[in-house]
Amino acid sequence: MGASALSVVLAAVLALAVQTGALILVAAVIVVVQALLASAPSPADARGRSIPTPRAAATMSAGIVSCIVALDPSLLLGADGSSVGQDGLISTGVIAGILPGVAVGVFVALVAQMLRRDDRRELVLSTSAAISLALFASLASAWIGAARAASGPDVVTIAAAGLGASLLVWMIPIDRVMCAAAAIMVGAGASAVAAQMVGGLPTWIFGIAIGSGTALFAILGHVLARAWSQGRVHASAGWGFPGAMAIAMAGPIVYLGGQLVTASI
Repeated sequence: MGASALSVVLAAVLALAVQTGALILVAAVIVVVQALLASAPSPADARGRSIPTPRAAATMSAGIVSCIVALDPSLLLGADGSSVGQDGLISTGVIAGILPGVAVGVFVALVAQMLRRDDRRELVLSTSAAISLALFASLASAWIGAARAASGPDVVTIAAAGLGASLLVWMIPIDRVMCAAAAIMVGAGASAVAAQMVGGLPTWIFGIAIGSGTALFAILGHVLARAWSQGRVHASAGWGFPGAMAIAMAGPIVYLGGQLVTASI
């Protein structure tokens, strides 16, 4: 319940931040999400023992790089008029900072493993966990890419409404399959209503599509985080990490929605 409440709060703050028109505020919220991802518990081995996993540096470095690139994609462009610049102009809109962030995260994760002073047990599992967190942190930057779109404030607000409404339903302690189905429908309905209220380009049909998508992936983020935490009950496993995972997993869907609306202008 705490994780869902945190996700709802984060989605609401993202919607408020994007309405101010200041992308730096949106980026600040995403950095908070990435810090919560970095607090994920270490993976456990077959005997249930925590595996030493240096993950904070890889997660945050990937997150910060992805945020910077998402804020200013021109950083990846070549010289004006060059083929590199033209290719970058196309590709930076797609990657939204995710690929550079993951690349940096992988490098930092490998360096952190080399600096381990123990016997580097379960090296593969430890490294894969750190790289996975770096990927999730990079995915969160897609919210910034969505906010930069022509109708970005409207799209982010619509998506946040669907995500928040769906996770409020997800809190209800009933059969998980039935609850997930109800949450997705409620999320789609909330986004459809929000699309009518913002008064911009997005239609109620777009609201249903983006709302159901963000609801589905937010719920998947919670489920994945719970499986990752393996029943551990400390704060990061109980609410911080799952709450942030919902935002990160929904990011690419919101970004795609922003690009679809922009393409139709």
